Amino acid sequence: MLSSRFARLGVGMLAASTLFSLSVCAYARNVTAETPPPPVIELACADSASDALTGDAKRYSLPDSDGTLWLVPCIRGAYQTAYNVVVAPQHGHARRLLFAQWRDESWTGTADVFDPVFDMQSGVLTDRYKDRGVGDCGGARRWQWNGYDFRLLEYRAKSDCDGTNTAFPVIFEAPALP
Repeated sequence: MLSSRFARLGVGMLAASTLFSLSVCAYARNVTAETPPPPVIELACADSASDALTGDAKRYSLPDSDGTLWLVPCIRGAYQTAYNVVVAPQHGHARRLLFAQWRDESWTGTADVFDPVFDMQSGVLTDRYKDRGVGDCGGARRWQWNGYDFRLLEYRAKSDCDGTNTAFPVIFEAPALP
């Protein structure tokens, strides 16, 4: 599993890119980076090579909840960073979340989200991953916080790395809630 994570991240530039203390995405959104508490660190990035990036974690208050959402960077590659998402309720145990992933024409689960953006007002979490640096294949996902977990709203993916930067087709779209 770890080797496939490095492959998706473009491991060729992994060593050079770890010199930067903040990812470009975090800096551009003016998000303050900080170190999560020990229980969050223990859960996040449990199966990655290093937890050296935990000082760049992003913390958000969850809408309609007494909890905290942590986006913890685990592996920084040449063109994207893999984060794990940990929800830490004010009372109770922190937990690492898993997310749907479309790979090789079937569904699987992953703890990784790539260069995620969380909108605290709407409770929407989005990410986009590239299967190669050109960005002509990969996926884009969007979830809605429901008070306990994230509900997948839309998944777009393109597995054919054909050199064209067209919009990724919709693989899944959740029905509207009543």
